[in-house]
Amino acid sequence: MITAIVKAEILPAKLDQLCEIANILQYNYAAKEEGCVRYESFIDGNTFITIEMWENQQVLDIHLQQEHVKTYVPQMKECIVNGIFHVTFIKSDDITHITI
Repeated sequence: MITAIVKAEILPAKLDQLCEIANILQYNYAAKEEGCVRYESFIDGNTFITIEMWENQQVLDIHLQQEHVKTYVPQMKECIVNGIFHVTFIKSDDITHITI
């Protein structure tokens, strides 16, 4: 099981746009993908958070190559400070922090 915790600071003028895109990903695509155990997005103040759980690295890699990811993630990056998501991956006992 792999958990990805995605965080970013929202540009105030882009909140509505970010919410719209996040809802598309959450309800129309990601949560319906094979191997997706959980996919939920939240807003906490000016922080955007997505919690994703995937059965394994293979299904996560497939998810990241999907056309909807390639389409919507760049649009989301336009809505966050410096276009940067901070991601924590939890794989069993291993925790990795990256910036994308």
